[in-house]
Amino acid sequence: MTLVISSFYIIILFYTLITIIAGQNYWKLHSATEKLPSDNREQIIWCTVSNEEQQKCQNFAMAIERDKIRVGYDYFKINCHQAFSKDECMVLLDEEKVTLTSLDAGQVFVGGRYHSLIPIAQEIAEGNVDFHYSVAVIRINTLPEVNHVRHLRGKKACFAGVGTMAGWVIPIHTLMNEGSMEIIDCNNHVKTATEFFGPSCAVNSLTDKYNPIGDNSDKLCHICTGKVPGGKCTDSDPYAGFEGAFRCLLEAGEIAFLKHTTVDEQTATIEFAGVSKDTFQLLCKDGTRRPLSDYKVCNWGVVPGNAIVATSALAYETRRKYQKFLQRVAEVYGNFPNNGSYGVGDNTQYDNRDNTQYDNRDNTQYDNRDNRDRENYDQYGNRIRYKRQNFDNYDSRNQNNPRNDVQDPYRNNDDNYNRNQDNRDPFNRDTARDPFVRDPYNINKNQYGVNVDPYSTDLNYNRGDDVYRDNRIPNNTRDNYNPYNRPNISYYETFNIFESTPKYGSHANLLFEDTTRNFAALSDNQQTFSGFLGDSLEIIMGIRQCPVDHMTLCVTSDPELEKCVKMRTALKAQLVRPEMRCEKAHSHINCMQKIQVGSADVVVLDASDVYTAGLNFGLIPFISEIYNLGEPEYYVVAVAKEEDPSTELTYLRGKNTCHGGINFAAGWVYPLAYLLSNGWIRPYGCNSIRAAAEYFSKSCIPGALSTEYNTGVPYDNLCDLCHGASFRYCRRDASEDYYGHTGAFRCLVEGGGHVAFVKHTTVMENTGGQRREWWARDNLMDDFELLCPDATRAEVQDYKKCNLGKVKSNAIVTRGGDLYKEIEINAFINLFMYSQTYYGRKTTDEFSFSMFSSQPPFTDLIFQDATQQLKVIEPNERYYSTYLGKDYMRARRIVDCHAGATQLRFPVFMILLSLTVICFQSAMR
Repeated sequence: MTLVISSFYIIILFYTLITIIAGQNYWKLHSATEKLPSDNREQIIWCTVSNEEQQKCQNFAMAIERDKIRVGYDYFKINCHQAFSKDECMVLLDEEKVTLTSLDAGQVFVGGRYHSLIPIAQEIAEGNVDFHYSVAVIRINTLPEVNHVRHLRGKKACFAGVGTMAGWVIPIHTLMNEGSMEIIDCNNHVKTATEFFGPSCAVNSLTDKYNPIGDNSDKLCHICTGKVPGGKCTDSDPYAGFEGAFRCLLEAGEIAFLKHTTVDEQTATIEFAGVSKDTFQLLCKDGTRRPLSDYKVCNWGVVPGNAIVATSALAYETRRKYQKFLQRVAEVYGNFPNNGSYGVGDNTQYDNRDNTQYDNRDNTQYDNRDNRDRENYDQYGNRIRYKRQNFDNYDSRNQNNPRNDVQDPYRNNDDNYNRNQDNRDPFNRDTARDPFVRDPYNINKNQYGVNVDPYSTDLNYNRGDDVYRDNRIPNNTRDNYNPYNRPNISYYETFNIFESTPKYGSHANLLFEDTTRNFAALSDNQQTFSGFLGDSLEIIMGIRQCPVDHMTLCVTSDPELEKCVKMRTALKAQLVRPEMRCEKAHSHINCMQKIQVGSADVVVLDASDVYTAGLNFGLIPFISEIYNLGEPEYYVVAVAKEEDPSTELTYLRGKNTCHGGINFAAGWVYPLAYLLSNGWIRPYGCNSIRAAAEYFSKSCIPGALSTEYNTGVPYDNLCDLCHGASFRYCRRDASEDYYGHTGAFRCLVEGGGHVAFVKHTTVMENTGGQRREWWARDNLMDDFELLCPDATRAEVQDYKKCNLGKVKSNAIVTRGGDLYKEIEINAFINLFMYSQTYYGRKTTDEFSFSMFSSQPPFTDLIFQDATQQLKVIEPNERYYSTYLGKDYMRARRIVDCHAGATQLRFPVFMILLSLTVICFQSAMR
């Protein structure tokens, strides 16, 4: 029995040991694969544009990591992403791949206007200054011939970069208004500057953004010195930025457009240590010279300080958090006069609390509390009454609402953002403070005003973390909040957010301007590019001014009017000038009349309408459409169904025919000219409409019943196949379903037609699934054939061998003759060329606009859907008969024997008058 009990206990012990061992192995296994705690820090991805900026950003990130900077209870983590340029940074910000970057005021406009970026904070310089001046700098005793800014024509200029406010926008705007700089291109101020200046350096003048149609001259890159492939005349060029523009002035240029601080900053660097700022002077707008120190009275304009921008998709609370973070960064990393290593206990130079040079609290020069024996007056001449006063966290008096007022626990009355002493903004921006611009995490404060977690002891800002402490310091002397109260024993390197050179190389203003001392949070009404720029926006828009105010496009139907309005909106979004307007007329002839009298400016016409416009209204074509032939022309073809072999081009008597419109080149003039010239149709004198009505059984010829196009007897059978309802029936515009080339083809498919006269691309545009409409979705190209003049048939693709002739493509016309204005025509050309650059793509969706596509079920609205691009007609070809060519003019004379009669009336009259005068003189003798 005892043996059994003993065996039982042994078994229990054995299983217990196995269970313990298995449990230990289980926890070892699972502890090794246990998921690490997630990083809950607020991540900011900073966009940099150079190796030097990237290095500084990484040091910034390490400092934030080391010192565990936070706002309220939120810790921050900095990541750095290097882009090629600020333009790429804007794109990355818009795509939310990066978080923040700093932009020049001119770049803020581009970022806000085209990338939906918003400024959330502004860089503040010494003395709470949030702006700088744009100045023109020259070397002393140079340019003696320049007595006015207009005399700068042909000079070698150095610009900080196209688009920068002080280094491009203000100088170009000033020269446009005061320097006789002629506007060459309404939509490209680079071209205007290129024509005015001599060989210069303006980086980015050849980039897509400032060279959208690719025809900029490289004149503004001639003296740039970039050696890296692809780097010349870009942000990588040594002459890029204000620092680069100063270097350009030293080495190659005659004048540089800089900020008023640039010369002082650069001559203080090691690279330009041998250059004296006294060798430079300012060129004023009136042509006089002044020393650099007179920038307040000799400048070209005032520029807002750089802004920190983010995507507009950023949440309201996150914006506030970033603003507080930037201000904390300036407080922690921006209060050192230089960078380097210093002793922890050596507080005589860097401890602001004991240094009267940098600490306003102990400096009697800046703190009126220690200077009360002196009478002080405010800006309006009123004497300041001294009494017990309270100061906010920037030492600003706020007597009505004390800093620690229990009735204002959220510190709505802190005057943190009032940067101008007199509350007036030089840019007339609405600077009313937002009552919510405050720290929402203002819960617990230490003795230095830092919001802290009362349960945490890890609070070391740029003063050495525990890993940097010297263990020889007794515990009772350690002070987490003030590492300066220690013996001068241990050293560590600090980080200065506003230092660039020489620590990171020879380039200044990395990440931020080196002159920056703080960041000002922007209120909600300033967090747009227009709210931030204020009056500066007028200058930015001023360099986009155009001598022609607007251009009115004439259309003939409601669908065309709707497309015109969409086009106008799209062009306005891209700031394309002149402004486009829309005018609806009841016909193309009515459009011609409107253009002649000035109530419209342009209209897109078929070749035959170009003939009418030139002959009767003095209009001229100046832009033509290009299809798939590479030239402004197309083939006229006759199309029939493959299943209808009895239809031949040489014998169409009694057939049903489909035409794009009366007097259309492809739909009327060429087919009738072929049939008449070959004797297939009786001409009936000059009455081609009667000839067609007698020869064809039924037709659809939109406009055949209109008195504007048919002044004779109306023939109803010419509209029997048309499909339009009510007043739209047989109308010569898009309201008739069978109007135009695609309408004529549709008439062939579903309307009972035997043959359709169209352009050579029409069948390919409407078969093989190219259109989704029910009438076209089942059509295959092989279902149709071309009718050749020799009575044979050919495949649709063989249009070059089987056609009725080649005719000029549609063209845009405007006023000619005595009403011809070259400046107007050039502005119109400019608008259409930029329009096709931005909106000439063939693909479209509900969020975009395409010039060369039409909203179903309509086709060929304004422009032909087959259009691939627009081409400017040479000036010597802008007379209607010259543009149309001899073949068309011959065909037109066959169809209309009165063709050209109007232009012959004047010469015949002159001949008769001359003969009369001669006879009269003979009789007098």
